[in-house]
Amino acid sequence: MLRRFAALLAVIASAAVTLLIFPERVNAADPPGWRPVFSNSFDDAGTLPFGCSAYDGAPEGAQASYFRPEAVTVSEGHLRLALHRRTYAGKPFITGELRCVGAAQQFGRYEFRARVPVGAGIESVALLRPVDGAAAQHGSQLEISAKPGAEQAVVSNSDGRATTTNVLPGQFRDWHTYVIEWAPSGFRVFMDGTQRSLDPAVSTEPRWFGFAVTTGDRAGTPGSSTTLPAEFQIDYLRIWSFEPTDAAAAPAPAAQPSTVDAAAARDFPPFNRHWSLWLAVAAVVMAAVALFSFVIHKTRPHRPPSSHRA
Repeated sequence: MLRRFAALLAVIASAAVTLLIFPERVNAADPPGWRPVFSNSFDDAGTLPFGCSAYDGAPEGAQASYFRPEAVTVSEGHLRLALHRRTYAGKPFITGELRCVGAAQQFGRYEFRARVPVGAGIESVALLRPVDGAAAQHGSQLEISAKPGAEQAVVSNSDGRATTTNVLPGQFRDWHTYVIEWAPSGFRVFMDGTQRSLDPAVSTEPRWFGFAVTTGDRAGTPGSSTTLPAEFQIDYLRIWSFEPTDAAAAPAPAAQPSTVDAAAARDFPPFNRHWSLWLAVAAVVMAAVALFSFVIHKTRPHRPPSSHRA
């Protein structure tokens, strides 16, 4: 009886641990030719994604803003990059930038759902930057501005030899799903499942991915008509590494919109989990051990004291 109870207890504890650490995937099937390596839905308030950090420093160019860590937060299921009218290091604005250097790779597919702030003088950017600082001419980005009456997205792609720029018209102020594909066959940008930009020039330098909001060279400086503080909000981020099914043909995989669950998929490293899950696992294991010890104590035969023995 005791052995059966112990076995049942072990099965329950094992099932609980499996459920907490490796939840069932509910996202859509992964696109062919890509292997998932990162997923985050920003449900753990106050915690930045694993492998990512807020940048502290001045931006490139002549922007009137300064990147500060306090402008990068996670709350209510969103990553929030804020732009404040506050003087710092001689700049009249502070802004936020998130760099996921821990997700650096050669080639990648990046899907995110985001909403950009409305107003003149604000740029919301998805970044691909080279790991090697000496390879500065290998940066690419999707830069979105929602200036009333002049909304646009600008795709800039550099391969170390030249930079291609593609201006995309449209309305960008609402929530949209964006996909950036950086593959050997080309650099593509999709919006809500539709390809909006293609450039055959491709950088082969390892690059990290990130987000930023800033006053930009194109957007200018926010004036009195722009409501501040403003936020660039990201609902989720998924990253794949390039892994073609046919290395010889290496076709460019099609981008399909997909959804992301609150927890990382079972393919991802176990340490890329929310700490709350690990605390729950520890609680389950400790409870199981305590219950097992209690049952052993209550069911095993007790020898009478020596003074009561015949």
